[in-house]
Amino acid sequence: MDEVNFPGWQPEKSIQVIEDNGLTRVLVRGQPYMRWRSGDEECVRLAIVQLYECGLGTEEDLAAAFGRHLRSVQRYVADFAGEGMQGLMPERRGPKGRWKLTAELRGKILLIVLREGIWRREAIQQRLLEAWHETVSLPSIQEVLEENGLGDPISREVGDAGVQGELFAFEPPPQLVLALKGPAAQSREQAGAGSAREMPNATGNSSGAVGSEVGAADLGRGWRRDSYSPAQRVYLDRLEQGAYNAYAGGLLFAPLLARYDFLPTLSRVITRMTPEGYSLEELGLTLFYLDVFGFGSMEDFKRAYPEEFGLLMGRAQSPSLFTLRRFLHKVRKLGQGEGLIDEFALAYLKSGLAAWGVRYIDGHFLPYYGLYPIGKGWHGVRQIPMKGSYNFLAVDERFAPWLFLIRSSSEDLLQKIPELIEKAKRIGAQAGVSQERLDKLIVVFDREGYSAELYRYLDGKDQGAGKRRALFISWAKYSDKWVNDLAEEQFNRVAQVTYEIRKAEAIPFLETTRPMSKYGKIRAVVIQNGRDKKRAAIYTNGATEEIGAERIVQLICRRWGEENAIKELLHKHLINYTPGYVLEELETQPLVDNPEVRELKQQRAGLVSQLNRLKIELADHLLEPPASKRRSPARSQKEVRDNIAVVESTILLTDQQLDKLPAKIRFDEAHAGERLLKLNHEKKRFLDCIKVFACNLKAEMCRRLLKHYDWQKEVVPALAMIVERTGYVKLEGGHLEVTLRRFTDREINYAARHLCEDLNGMRPVTLDKFHFPIRYHVQ
Repeated sequence: MDEVNFPGWQPEKSIQVIEDNGLTRVLVRGQPYMRWRSGDEECVRLAIVQLYECGLGTEEDLAAAFGRHLRSVQRYVADFAGEGMQGLMPERRGPKGRWKLTAELRGKILLIVLREGIWRREAIQQRLLEAWHETVSLPSIQEVLEENGLGDPISREVGDAGVQGELFAFEPPPQLVLALKGPAAQSREQAGAGSAREMPNATGNSSGAVGSEVGAADLGRGWRRDSYSPAQRVYLDRLEQGAYNAYAGGLLFAPLLARYDFLPTLSRVITRMTPEGYSLEELGLTLFYLDVFGFGSMEDFKRAYPEEFGLLMGRAQSPSLFTLRRFLHKVRKLGQGEGLIDEFALAYLKSGLAAWGVRYIDGHFLPYYGLYPIGKGWHGVRQIPMKGSYNFLAVDERFAPWLFLIRSSSEDLLQKIPELIEKAKRIGAQAGVSQERLDKLIVVFDREGYSAELYRYLDGKDQGAGKRRALFISWAKYSDKWVNDLAEEQFNRVAQVTYEIRKAEAIPFLETTRPMSKYGKIRAVVIQNGRDKKRAAIYTNGATEEIGAERIVQLICRRWGEENAIKELLHKHLINYTPGYVLEELETQPLVDNPEVRELKQQRAGLVSQLNRLKIELADHLLEPPASKRRSPARSQKEVRDNIAVVESTILLTDQQLDKLPAKIRFDEAHAGERLLKLNHEKKRFLDCIKVFACNLKAEMCRRLLKHYDWQKEVVPALAMIVERTGYVKLEGGHLEVTLRRFTDREINYAARHLCEDLNGMRPVTLDKFHFPIRYHVQ
């Protein structure tokens, strides 16, 4: 007997690799073979080759013993056979000759210099290593720079007299003058009394943030002229010369972006982002203005003017479509979408963009029209099941979007209402809302949230006599059976419902209590429409002393404002858009109806129908037909009986097969191995956070515009006309002068001028690294 196998026994490996005390030892059949210091890659490869050449192990055994891939072992053997020991030496990374400076590598070096403004060779070398893991020598970097006419940007001074000249200067006067050390710098400062004399500090300190004017001497203190990259100097020269800009009106949002902490909120959550070429703040501003100016998608951003759009983020050009997609891809990997939603919600409460007290909650279906199999949900508008996801949205009493959740179609509103309430209370506590006001939170939702279990949860009855979690107001279902039995005389009270734009409405109502299955008695308010006398019931768990019936009617009748808010987000901010679908496999495949069972049931139904027809034909044989309808049958009575017996046997066999098959099986088993997928919504969550912020900021801008514009119904298109207006932008006297073209409509021109005056009172500054004070004008 050659081999004896016992349970739990495994044969000893012929080759063993042991690491101990910084040494790596190789044992062959239990005897020492080689030893070297751990981490020596050349010795590892040599040991593999020698063991193979001596016939002590196969390639598969060596790959398993040393933890290498089989192809790697084969490559080591082939390299040793062809080049000897030289072939086993690991190749040194980085360029080793002129041929290593490929076009791609040269492009990366030029991208770092011209786009990112990094000029020093050591810094370029470090950036290549961090971003692309490329090791390039300093002479090779200098070679690429000289070949492209860039040369060495470092100022070579003799004493303090040398001054670096302007690169890509458009014309000699006027130049952007920065204070430098030495007598030559002083003479240039005296001679160049230009617009940069009162430029704010480019370091972005707090003094620049409030719009204080800092002289050129303050800017130059601790800074050299070559601290600015060529691209930055080109950008500043353009500002000094002045030009018309198609997106100049977008700068009107600068003071509101600063006041409501748009960029700090992004930076608090997205902390590990290292964008290439653009900072997180610049990319965040790009996506914000992408929504403000109505670009429908990422691809639609191709029609933007890069050299003009770059003004909004303080760059010579806006990011490319590729850069934005790469940025969103990195955001998806971070997985901070939910945290960013919560952080923005906290900022809304602290800044006053959203108010605590009332929360309208509803769901919006996000359809998916792709080819991949994902879960289906119910499309509330089309009233059909469709592939897609849900956006559960919570707005305040002014219908300002405040909090939202993007989830798969397997979750519904009944499950998300408790989650939104708990999240809202946690954020409210962080914002400084008192515990008394947290306990008085009012949530309003439609009939989709009608559920005795949900009502018990909100009332705290799921924990016995627990603490109430929230005061809810909702439409009642199945109330048609009893509301129409109420007498007309009982509607003797009237609630005055006011709206934002439409006229107030008087609604008759009455109060009563109703028994509800699995809940108990519940307070009900029945309202009656004054025009067509239609009635509806409202359920609430709030006592009479906590919330009056008039307040209940007011809140539920204004609930359609949330539908309008969702409609605005859908059509003006395109919340249905997803910036690229990323699909992931579900860990557990859901159970679905067994297709074999469905097919057998269909066959059985056909057999039952056939059996019924045969029985009718048999009855025709047994019964005496009238003389007028007597005709010879197509089949004899014996043939019919035989067919009935065959069909009954087939039905019995089908029933036996149905008993053996499970009614539910996994999705992949039912679809020949194709697995059900789910969507990764991280990119959409990040983009929708910016879209919701843009929506709230536009609403705030509309409230400011209404002080000078009388047509409340037309304030949104009026604001769009002002924001999308072309203007002339020039850096003059240390300030960025933004002059919008005048409007033919006198009312809009008047409103635009006074809006600019109000914004000037906020002492706005640009949100780039220069922090220029801004002054708005209308021609």
